[in-house]
Amino acid sequence: MNFINKLSFFIFLFFLSLPLKADQLRIAVAANFYSTLNLIKKEFEKKFDDKLIIIKGSTGKLYAQIKHGAPYDVFMAADVKRPVLLEQQELTVKNSRYTYAKGVLVLWSGKNKDNVLSVLENGQFKKIAMANPKIAPYGYAAKEVITALGLNLITKNKTVFGENIAQTFQFVQSGSADLGFVALSYVKPDTNKYWRVPEKLYGSLKQQVVILERTKNKMLARKFTEFLKTQTVINIIKQQGYII
Repeated sequence: MNFINKLSFFIFLFFLSLPLKADQLRIAVAANFYSTLNLIKKEFEKKFDDKLIIIKGSTGKLYAQIKHGAPYDVFMAADVKRPVLLEQQELTVKNSRYTYAKGVLVLWSGKNKDNVLSVLENGQFKKIAMANPKIAPYGYAAKEVITALGLNLITKNKTVFGENIAQTFQFVQSGSADLGFVALSYVKPDTNKYWRVPEKLYGSLKQQVVILERTKNKMLARKFTEFLKTQTVINIIKQQGYII
């Protein structure tokens, strides 16, 4: 064996001895589901060697990024509309779209008020927060509730808009707003006062997941979306305030 062949052989052995690099999956997720997905991520990485990279934002903003070529593998939206649009634009893997959870809208006060609904109806607040209805499904749902209750005039000059549900929650938590429409998953039932908004007052908050066509690892993406259907994950999602 000449020198070149020996060198090539030892280089081959060197790379063979290196640990296999775990595959990575980039998941774009609606802000309301971010903390829940982090819990799921722990279970997934405990079971598999693969790694999940999570990018959060409003559903509308993430959708726009995907349309402009953002290198995400999986999109977990807070609605049905955007995944369907991506599917129609042939930007998704066929038959990969399904509903992974259904969100619940609540009106919450960080000041532990006894009846937050009466505070809203009587206009006894300086500011009320909601996510931007144009890009965040929870914000659109909040707008529907205000209209259904006939409170548009009361809230007109008192509303502050968060880019997503996470920022909306921060407005209330910090005291920048007295009330806010947020996801039930953000509220601790034992410590905070809130009003669970009747579903008849707003459109369904079904949240859908889809695998994006541009992903370079469809097998891993499939493995993750199938993992979402396991009983372990279903239990996590329910515990975090969602409906399956």
